[in-house]
Amino acid sequence: MQGRDGNPRRFSIFRKRALPAWTAAVCLAVLCIFLRPAPVRGEENAGIPFARRMTVEYDGHIYRRRHNVTTVLLMGIDSRGDSQAGADERGGGQVDFLRLMVLDGKNEEIRQLAIDRDTMAEITILGVLGDAAGTRVDSISLSHYFGDGRKRSCALTRDAVSGLLLGARIDYYVAMNLDGIAVLNDALGGVTVTLEEDLSSLDPAWVPGVTVTLQGRQAEAFVRSRMTVGDGTNQSRMRRQQQYIDRAAWQMAALSRKDAGFIGELLDALSPYLVTDFSLGELAAEAYAARDYAHPPVVSLAGEHKIGEDGFMQFWPDETKLREAVLALLFIQVD
Repeated sequence: MQGRDGNPRRFSIFRKRALPAWTAAVCLAVLCIFLRPAPVRGEENAGIPFARRMTVEYDGHIYRRRHNVTTVLLMGIDSRGDSQAGADERGGGQVDFLRLMVLDGKNEEIRQLAIDRDTMAEITILGVLGDAAGTRVDSISLSHYFGDGRKRSCALTRDAVSGLLLGARIDYYVAMNLDGIAVLNDALGGVTVTLEEDLSSLDPAWVPGVTVTLQGRQAEAFVRSRMTVGDGTNQSRMRRQQQYIDRAAWQMAALSRKDAGFIGELLDALSPYLVTDFSLGELAAEAYAARDYAHPPVVSLAGEHKIGEDGFMQFWPDETKLREAVLALLFIQVD
C-alpha cells in the first residue's frame, strides 16, 4: 500500500527499534487537567467567527461545533533534552501520549478523550528539505517525527488528531518530553500509587498490592514501562498512566489550594521541557482558576488492536463509535 507521495506506507527509518511506549505528557496532563475555557457564550450563532461554525451531517441530522468549549491537545514526546532546541525536519521524536481535553465552561467540567499512540490515522509527510511531500495512513505517534521537534512537529500532530476527529478544530496544544517527568513528580512531593500488576522487573519490591511513593525516575519507569512488566500491553500501561494522573491531579489540586503561586513555580521549572502555544503565565492563571472543575470519566475510543505486516501494533478505531464520541464531546445537534 502506498501513500499519496508514492512511497511505501512505512519508512524503515521509523522502525529501527521498538519504541519505549510511554507517555511523556501523562505528567503534563495533571497540569492541564485544571485548565479553564474561555468565557461562556450562548449557543446561538450570532457573533460566532466562521471557523467556529463548522457543521457535520450524521444519521440524517446536522451538528455544529460547540463554541462554548475550548480544546487542548496534550502530547508526550519520546525524546530528552531541552525542548527549546530545534531538530531537523525528520527528527522531532514520536508522540507517545495523546489526550484531548475538552474544557466546558457552561457546565464547569473538563472532559477527556484518550487517544492510543498506535491509532492509525492520516499523517503528513515532510521531505528532507522540510516541504510537505504528501500524506499516508500510519500510526499517529509518527506525526510528530517530522518537523523540528517543537512547534512545527506539534502542529503536524494537531493536524493529524483534527483529521481523526472529523476535522474538528483543536484550539491549543501542550507537549512535554521525558525529562519533565521527574521534575513534575518531585515537585508534587512524590506521587503515591498502589500497584495493580507485577512490576518486580523494575524493582523487586514492586509487587501487586504494594503502595509506593514514586520518587525521581521511578515515576518515569511507572508510566513508561511496558514490554517487561505485567502483560506487556499498551492497554495495561494506559491504565497505569491514568492511575498516576488521577493521584497526581489530586495532589496538585491540594498544593495549589495551599499556595496560589505553586502552579506558576512548577511551570517555570518545567518550561525547558515544554512546547506550547499558550504563554506560561496564561497557562498558570487558567490552571489555578479551574482547579475545582468536575472531571467526568475519561472517554476511550473503541476499536481493534492487531499486528501490522511490519510486526508492529496497530489500533483501528471503530468508525461509527469514533464519530459518535466526537459528536458527543464537541458538537451540538441543530436540526
